[in-house]
Amino acid sequence: MASSSKYNFDVDDLIAVFGGEIGKDGKKAGIVTLCNVLVVGQSDLVVEEVIKPTYSSQKKTYTVPKTICQKLFLKPDDLTTSVVLIPSLGDLVISYTRDRYKDENDRNITGILYKIDYKLGAPEVATLMSGKEMCEVPFASLVVLQKNTED
Repeated sequence: MASSSKYNFDVDDLIAVFGGEIGKDGKKAGIVTLCNVLVVGQSDLVVEEVIKPTYSSQKKTYTVPKTICQKLFLKPDDLTTSVVLIPSLGDLVISYTRDRYKDENDRNITGILYKIDYKLGAPEVATLMSGKEMCEVPFASLVVLQKNTED
């Protein structure tokens, strides 16, 4: 018999229940459903999806094996103390952009943050030095890969 998951589950836990697909092209466990635990059994859990029920329907319950579940937890204080790392001049950054209205590939540009243009008191456009080119990207698209240690 399969052993239970590495987590001990409790009633009211928030969990991720994995699903996926199995076909001639292979196997993939890439579907996740967020659920609340209602009942804890020896090897199984009774769960309900974390969705807002409509007026015409009540939340459905499911019995799932513990082995396909992962417990999710975050200290509530982390919600107010965790912040995104703000890019500074000289940082190594990546710009990740996607046009959700077009069926094109995502655009990734890696480079050194060279210049920041501000509009209405907030950073709007960043200029990156990427190889021998200077590229303008939305400041909001930047993720810091490595902070500049030299000032």
